[in-house]
Amino acid sequence: MRETKIQFDLLTIRKQVDAAIEDALGNMFLLTARSVRANLSKPGTGKVYRVAKGKKRGRNLRARGLHRASAPGYPPAVDTNRLRASWIISLGSWKYGYAKINAEATRTVLNYGSTLFYAPLLEYGTSRMKQRPYLRPAFDKVRPLAEKTFQRAFNKHFPKGGRA
Repeated sequence: MRETKIQFDLLTIRKQVDAAIEDALGNMFLLTARSVRANLSKPGTGKVYRVAKGKKRGRNLRARGLHRASAPGYPPAVDTNRLRASWIISLGSWKYGYAKINAEATRTVLNYGSTLFYAPLLEYGTSRMKQRPYLRPAFDKVRPLAEKTFQRAFNKHFPKGGRA
């Protein structure tokens, strides 16, 4: 009987798996960040109230010193753009907020966040204000794309019939 030996370079395989996971998580983050920004770019559907006048003259509400708020259950309406601008794409490490990929001992974690203290207050509401979700709908929109995104990343790092 003939003996067959197959050798694996486990370190190389582990590096390829880690690279594929990081690539897929980065792509998922990009998709989610775009969806969050799209949610935070929608016009308000709620009440109109008076605010400080904008610098430009024109037909928009802000130039006339007005703002249309979002209705409860809808994403926050754009007013100063601070919330939308606080969601950045970053794979580095930050002490507070933002997004980062943490390679821990046994798992890779993708964190989402904002540096603004009122971001979770808008998302989940308070005792005086109903919720204005913008992050959870973004996750719901991106979740069906996760499997395809991970398949693409693994196909890229482990091509059929060859070495990566």
